[in-house]
Amino acid sequence: MPINNKKKAITEKIDKLKSELIRISRSIHSKPELAYREFFAAEILTSFLKDCGFQIEKGAGGLPTSFRASAGGGKGGTSIAFIAEYDALPEIGHACGHNMIGTISVGAAVALKNAGLDKRGKVIVIGTPAEEGGGGKIKLIEKGVFRDIDMAILIHPSNKTRVIGRMLAVVDITFTFIGKSSHASSFPYEGINALDGVILTYNNINALRQQLKEDVRIHGIIPEGGKAPNIIPDRASAKFYVRSLDMKYFKDVIEKVKNCARGAAKATGCKLKIDTGKFVYHPFKPNYTMAGIFRNNMKLLGIKEDNIGETEGMGSSDIGNLSQVIPTIHPEFAIGKRNVVNHSPEFARASVSKFGAENMIKMTKVLAMTAADIFYSPEKTEAIVREFRS
Repeated sequence: MPINNKKKAITEKIDKLKSELIRISRSIHSKPELAYREFFAAEILTSFLKDCGFQIEKGAGGLPTSFRASAGGGKGGTSIAFIAEYDALPEIGHACGHNMIGTISVGAAVALKNAGLDKRGKVIVIGTPAEEGGGGKIKLIEKGVFRDIDMAILIHPSNKTRVIGRMLAVVDITFTFIGKSSHASSFPYEGINALDGVILTYNNINALRQQLKEDVRIHGIIPEGGKAPNIIPDRASAKFYVRSLDMKYFKDVIEKVKNCARGAAKATGCKLKIDTGKFVYHPFKPNYTMAGIFRNNMKLLGIKEDNIGETEGMGSSDIGNLSQVIPTIHPEFAIGKRNVVNHSPEFARASVSKFGAENMIKMTKVLAMTAADIFYSPEKTEAIVREFRS
C-alpha cells in the first residue's frame, strides 16, 4: 500500500479513537499523581495498549510506574519509541499537560499498528514517570531501556506551536547554613546568624548574574529562614536551580554559584553544607532531519507553526538526556492562548479544554504520520542517524 494510503488509514483510525483518547486524557487529568506514584495513569495507558494488541512490560527498568509496550519488529526495520509522560505537579495537578502526552503517544502507536506499519519496524511506547524533577528517563537510560531503540518522539502541549525548541541543562543545589542561636535583642553578639548566610548568598548570586551569558538562568527560594524574629536563626537554607544551554559552561556556573555560598559562610562565620541534586537534566539536542519530516506532516494537515525562535522560552526536561543518547524530537503544540503558560492553573484547565482536545487529536495524527514516513524510508532513518552522529 502506498504511503499516502497508509497515512489515510492512520488518520481515519485516530478519528475513530478520538472519543476514547479524550476519555483517557481526561481520566488521567482527573486523578493527578506525583512523580513515581503514577499507578492509575500507567494502568489506564497500558490497559488500552494491551487491548489493542501490544505486548506490555510493566515496571520497565525497575521503576514501578514505568512501562514498555511493543508491537511488530520487521527484520531490519527502524525502532521508534513514542515517549509517554503522565506525572503531575504538586497542588496544581496536570498544569504541564502530561495527561495529553501519554495519550498522544499511545494513540499514535495504536494507529500505526492498525495500519500495519509495525511490519516495517518496531512500534514502541515507553512510559516514563517522574519528568517533573524525578529524572525518570535518566534512570531508564541507565537501565538500558532505550538500548535497542533507534529514535524517539515526544509531543508536548504548550502555549505555542513549534517543532524545535531548545532546552537548558538544569541541576538543583541546596545550601544549608549552620549558625548559633541567641536572643536577638539581649545577646545578639553571642549568635551566628544562619539567615545572614542565606541572604548574602542570594545577593552574591544576584551580583554574579551581571557577568553570566544570556542563556544562564539561576532562581531560588528560602525554605528555612528561622523560627521567630527574636531568635537568631541557627539554621537556614536556600535552594537554587542553575540552568544553561552549554554543558561545559553550565559546570563553570555551578562552581561560581557554590563560591557565592562559600563566601557568605566565611563572611558570617557559619558552617555550610552543599547538597547537589541527584539528577542533572542535559540540554536538548535537536534533530533537524526528523523535525523536518514532522513539519511536513503538520503542513499536510494544515497546522501552522508559530514564528518563534528555538531559544525563546527555554525550560528543562530529562528528554534532554535522551536526546544525547538517540535522535529525538520534542515538538510543542498550543492548547490555549499565548498568555496561558505551563505550570499554571489556567494551563491545567486548558489541558482538558475542547480546543486542547482538538489539537491533541491533530498532533496524534502528525506523530503517527511522521513515524510512517520513517518506517517507509530507510533513507530517512539513515539521514536522521547520520545527523545525530555528526
